[in-house]
Amino acid sequence: MRKYHYFEFLLFILIILPFLSGCWDCVEIEDRGFVVGSAIDLVDKKSDGTYELMLTNQAVVPSGVGTPMESKGNQEAYMNISATGGSLFEITREMSSLTSQSLFFAHIKLLLLSEDVVKEPRLFENIMDVHLRDHEMRRNLRIVVVEGEARKALNIKPENEKIPALYIHSLMDNNYKNFGALKTMHIGDIHEKLLSERSYVVPELHIYNNKFLQYKGAVVFRGISNEMIDSLSEDETKGLEFMTEKDEGGVIEVEVEVDGQKLTVEISKINQTIQIKDENRENLSVEVAINIEGDVGERFGQAENVMDTSYLKKVEEATANRVKELAEKTIEKAQKDLKVDILGISDILYQRHYDLWNEIKDNWVRGGNSFTQSNIHVSTNAVIESVGSIRKDKATESE
Repeated sequence: MRKYHYFEFLLFILIILPFLSGCWDCVEIEDRGFVVGSAIDLVDKKSDGTYELMLTNQAVVPSGVGTPMESKGNQEAYMNISATGGSLFEITREMSSLTSQSLFFAHIKLLLLSEDVVKEPRLFENIMDVHLRDHEMRRNLRIVVVEGEARKALNIKPENEKIPALYIHSLMDNNYKNFGALKTMHIGDIHEKLLSERSYVVPELHIYNNKFLQYKGAVVFRGISNEMIDSLSEDETKGLEFMTEKDEGGVIEVEVEVDGQKLTVEISKINQTIQIKDENRENLSVEVAINIEGDVGERFGQAENVMDTSYLKKVEEATANRVKELAEKTIEKAQKDLKVDILGISDILYQRHYDLWNEIKDNWVRGGNSFTQSNIHVSTNAVIESVGSIRKDKATESE
């Protein structure tokens, strides 16, 4: 009996041995094409309502990434592969015949979309659906809209940069230094907007003379149809930041009335509150209070003593007025031109006034469009903490 069990065990080992010999389906690392960025452009819109798209994937070339001593001559550190088709799956299959490498998307950083793509109703939603379902994609994949052809941005890089997609990724990371450029949007953030049909904004990338990139402005998506309806100017984007972003750095230029001189104020902290003051369904009253802290970074002219307490009060007043002007410009754009809520008022209604929201949600941006009828008032307050490296309280002590 024991002998029988011995042969049975031996047979079992012989059967499973081929499956224990290693990763039978592995791909060697030098045979993988690590995609770090993708761009999607619209080639044609057909009469039957279907589309022809161009997908461009940027993959890293490892031999070109090393130090100058390690790299081979002038070999590029990346390669762009483009193909066209009616669906992204079809295009990806086509790409497999254009390169000897197996494209790998687990490390992809960003997805660039041309304005022509996102202006088509539901096309953007379908593209997002593909990326959300793909198991190789990550929810922190960054989305940016490109003015013009998106694929062109994957060929632009400064001399000290090696891979355009990673350069764009770094450019987006540095947006906190400038107002007019929104924080990055991830595919997970957009998925939430798609499910709730809320309107939203996505950062925009501009190409100049096919040589330079600038990350500023934003495009507005109507939540109901998930299509781009317009762009925000740099000033309108700044106004939106002041109403929706917190603790973001940046600089704004203000003019002080007492001497007509201009100052650059570096914003160190932003804090805002949005409150519903009057729950009248036909004419909702909304109060937006914006508080800013900052420093005087640069001053043009020599008329007044910038360390004078009364003059600093004028600077604070000028800063508050400038922020209010920018915010009101954005509100006017949202209510009169766009007619969609990109200010987040619907979120406040849902979170704090749920019963009222249930009554008006169907007409908030549809039908009677209660959002456009709302009375939105902005109040601002600014505190200047220091002038350069000199704090205001220290200056007061020395007077």
